[in-house]
Amino acid sequence: MTNIPIACLALATLAAWQVANTAAAQTAAAADSDFAQQYRAGQAAMAQGRYDEARADFEQLEKADASIAEVHAALGILNYKLSNYDRAIEEIRSARKLKPALPGLDALLALSLAEAGKSREALPGLAQAFRSASDPAVKRQAGLELTRVYEHLEMDRKAVEVALELRDRYKDDPEVLYEAGNILGNSAYLTMQQLFHNPGSEASIWAQLAEAEAYESQGQAASAIQSYRRVLELDPHRANIHYRIGRTYLRQWESTHAATDRAAAIDELSKEIDSDPQSANAAYELAGLRWKDGNNAEAQRLYELAIEHYPDFEEAQVGLAGVLLDEQQASQAVQHLEKAVTLRPGDEVAWYRLARGERLLGDVQAQRQAVETFQKLHAHTVAFQNSDLRAQSPDAVSPQQLGSESQAQ
Repeated sequence: MTNIPIACLALATLAAWQVANTAAAQTAAAADSDFAQQYRAGQAAMAQGRYDEARADFEQLEKADASIAEVHAALGILNYKLSNYDRAIEEIRSARKLKPALPGLDALLALSLAEAGKSREALPGLAQAFRSASDPAVKRQAGLELTRVYEHLEMDRKAVEVALELRDRYKDDPEVLYEAGNILGNSAYLTMQQLFHNPGSEASIWAQLAEAEAYESQGQAASAIQSYRRVLELDPHRANIHYRIGRTYLRQWESTHAATDRAAAIDELSKEIDSDPQSANAAYELAGLRWKDGNNAEAQRLYELAIEHYPDFEEAQVGLAGVLLDEQQASQAVQHLEKAVTLRPGDEVAWYRLARGERLLGDVQAQRQAVETFQKLHAHTVAFQNSDLRAQSPDAVSPQQLGSESQAQ
């Protein structure tokens, strides 16, 4: 065996599988200077991303001395990077046979097996790497491959578990979020398919409800309303359905401005409150419509009804405060707004109205603080803030908006 300087090969990042030198990996000076020089050249090429060149260097080294584990390990990494997975597997196994303790080989072997389509062989190593790898890049890549392997083996529950863990661990990683979204979306789709093919009246109610929500999320108001009405045909007293129909009409009215849509929204929301006086969402939405109509007394009653049954209803606190400010009841308005900004400090409308209230009360310092907070939040506002995010929820409510009140002050 030729004596050369060796390096402990580790998986450093997904973008570049580089060789990490450690003090423990240093040995005596090489007896064969040509061999050592080519080894260093291969290392340098690998570190700089010139993988074809690096592979050619290490292949020459392998021909000169096939008993060096580090050379096989380097070829394993390079062939993995160059998508030659079968050759990578062969080289990694050779390295493991020569030096089982060489770091990183188990994870690299599992990743190579997965890429080669050998899912069952890859599974134990991927699971181990995902659970115990100390390098975040290795853990991340092992997790991504593990979800794909679980899906290929139709182990859907395991795939979802890993996808959720990846999503929580790598919150800002686009690839992780994309893969997790695909897996979780597929799981939701399969669950809905089971629902739609499940016989029985109760299953039919849930299927109609799921269908209605899907139509609503796609902006197909007429189809959503039709599906919600079928739910009521199956169960006339089912809670929250009149609210959802009313909300759908309300969203449609915001686009069409048709008086019939607005009237239908008011009718459905009123029916929900009549059947369930504790429906805070219906009371809130109807309060907003009454406020726009100039019926402040009825708007105040409905906002207070919503808060009575749901004290931490932040949007209702802000809505009620808006009505109270219009009625010059600044002291009461400020109390509701102070609670609102505690419940949701990022609500710029709450801070704006709080600034109005403090101005009416003559508290200049408190007004200045509220204005500064509002301005900071407003500077970071994007077009989809609040409304688009909240539309994801089946029971989302309309967010409070500044509207024209900012020009009035």
